[in-house]
Amino acid sequence: MVEKLREAIHSGARQELLEFIEELHPADAAEQLASLSPREVAGFIELIGPSEALFTFEFVPFELQKETLKELPRAILKQLISLMSPDDRADLVEELDEESRERLLALLMKAERQNILKLITYPDDSAGAYMTTDYAFLHPEVAIREALNQLRLQAPRKETIYYVYVVDHSRRLTGIVSLEDLIMGRPDQPVAEIMHTNVISVRVDDDIEQVAKEMTHYDFLAMPVVDPDQRLVGIITYDDIFDVMNEEATEDMYLLANLDTDEKITTSLPQSVKLRVPWLLVNLCTALVASYTVSQFSETISRYVVLASLMPIVAGLGGNAGTQSLTVVVRALALGEIDIRGNSRVLLKQTGVGLFSGLICGLIMGGIAYAWYANIWLSLILWMAMTANLIVAGLFGAMVPITLRRLNLDPALGSSVFVTMATDTGGFLVFLGLSSLLLRNILGTL
Repeated sequence: MVEKLREAIHSGARQELLEFIEELHPADAAEQLASLSPREVAGFIELIGPSEALFTFEFVPFELQKETLKELPRAILKQLISLMSPDDRADLVEELDEESRERLLALLMKAERQNILKLITYPDDSAGAYMTTDYAFLHPEVAIREALNQLRLQAPRKETIYYVYVVDHSRRLTGIVSLEDLIMGRPDQPVAEIMHTNVISVRVDDDIEQVAKEMTHYDFLAMPVVDPDQRLVGIITYDDIFDVMNEEATEDMYLLANLDTDEKITTSLPQSVKLRVPWLLVNLCTALVASYTVSQFSETISRYVVLASLMPIVAGLGGNAGTQSLTVVVRALALGEIDIRGNSRVLLKQTGVGLFSGLICGLIMGGIAYAWYANIWLSLILWMAMTANLIVAGLFGAMVPITLRRLNLDPALGSSVFVTMATDTGGFLVFLGLSSLLLRNILGTL
């Protein structure tokens, strides 16, 4: 299909290209375009026209979009950018280099240019950075018959009309009305009589993660965004929030793995090394702490070498248990299920989970050790050490992310490094410490 698409572009087969985008969903068509060069994508847009190409172009990967803009003639570029939604247009402009940005802004009308410049000034993690200014609105005194006529005129230029926002003549948000409410209302009835006045909105400077939580909580398709004077300045739609949630989930996954969020599969080898080595060096330092702990019991290990084969089990199981608690708590913090204050119940719960998990796993491992070495004291030490280390795992798996959040840091940031250090060091210390204290008993049963 890609080869046919390429041939159609080079031969100027406009009708064939139009049939191509009619047969596929824009997202599927964009997947095929993603295999083409920026010059070929620009040729595709020129042949079928910006208005037809826009729906597919919006799904094209961001980097390819930026490179394609450089290949478009001035007139085509102006039409394409003018047709894009304000939020998508602002996102694209923000990522362009200075020369390309100036070229693009010069093509827009003054009002559109000012709108873009305003949108890109909002902090990256704020509601303002994700909102669109393409929203449908009505005034409260308008009759429903006239309101529907106004919506017919507004609809082609708005991102969604399922929710219509009611504003006064100063643009202050006074209510909200759904399209269903308008259809079901009497034609001569004013919008004020059917609108809902208890409007849930967010401030333009609110954190986008909090906005995502509220939209999910209320199951909204769109959330109105207001300025400090309660004037409606835009809306955030659910597709943008889905992107936010995807980005945050990716970020947490990267941070839990001690990876920099700037690294992608396409990142160059030197850059990937540069991004990974700092965290590996931190991990090296924590590993040295565990190694030093083991070195303090070298005499014990030399007298009963079997300990060397069992101690990684204690530390490894503790690390896995710590990651389990860590994942649960980081997720709860991200979703706002727990607060950073008064977390004694969370700590107690995770410690309790560690206790009972340790008792069960330690008992099983103690039985296996007895079957291998027929040493009851070794089995008992293994059981106690594993129980103690899983208690440490549960405690630190909950305590580390909560502490990081209290310090206004991302709870996933480096948590796994500190939890692993605690479980490795704690596991070795308890297991080898008990073995040293009870070494005579262990050796006496041989």
